[in-house]
Amino acid sequence: MHRVERQITVTPTNLATDECLKALLFSRRKGRSLGQTTVEFALICLPFFAILFAIIDFAQIYFYENSIQNGLREAARFATAGRIIQAVNSSGAPLYETGSNGITVPKAIPSNYGSGDASRNECIRYWFQSNCILPNFPIANIAITSAPTLPGVPPVTTTNSMGDLVLLSGYSVTTNATSGTVSTNSAPAVKGPGGANDYVQIAVTYQLNTITPLFSYLGGYNGRGSVYPVHASAIVKNEPALLNFEHLAMYPGEP
Repeated sequence: MHRVERQITVTPTNLATDECLKALLFSRRKGRSLGQTTVEFALICLPFFAILFAIIDFAQIYFYENSIQNGLREAARFATAGRIIQAVNSSGAPLYETGSNGITVPKAIPSNYGSGDASRNECIRYWFQSNCILPNFPIANIAITSAPTLPGVPPVTTTNSMGDLVLLSGYSVTTNATSGTVSTNSAPAVKGPGGANDYVQIAVTYQLNTITPLFSYLGGYNGRGSVYPVHASAIVKNEPALLNFEHLAMYPGEP
């Protein structure tokens, strides 16, 4: 019996080995790429979100400032004419009353501080609130002061730390009954809208909570929390003849 030998020819190839090396090399490169991306994101995310929140804060401050300035503009026009907010009955018709001189004048809304109608000072504050779209604006943040002055003589003012003019005083004239001497005296500013021809200042402030503490430094709060003071102020002169002279300038209990 003859034995048959079978020969098998084996052809060497490097294909499988090259593919394994390429796969291993790709895996290492992918791992390094993911680690690099994580580090880059960690370096970029902090300034990115800081800039994003600063943009949001700036837009919020701009919105609040415009709202307060619009309300202040309307309140100043309302104050110079000596107007009051007129009360209405249940059907919406305006109410009137007879003054001490027999003249029929508009009746003001009820006061929250006095026993009668609202004062001109209170009406000015409410008028600001009605023209400012910010909800629940604190009425105590609306300060109204006035000072008498002579024709053609400007009042004494100063500039505060926020860059607003502050009404300090005006002038008044007194005549000595005995000698007839006329003297000019300094009259400090007092609370309330004043009378005819008086200078009146309406100042409004609002502490806006921000996301970033950066604006607290810019607003002069030196990092005391994330608070930015939004403020506006106007000094105007009352008209020579106030419309509602029958109503009080303000009650003693008003803030």
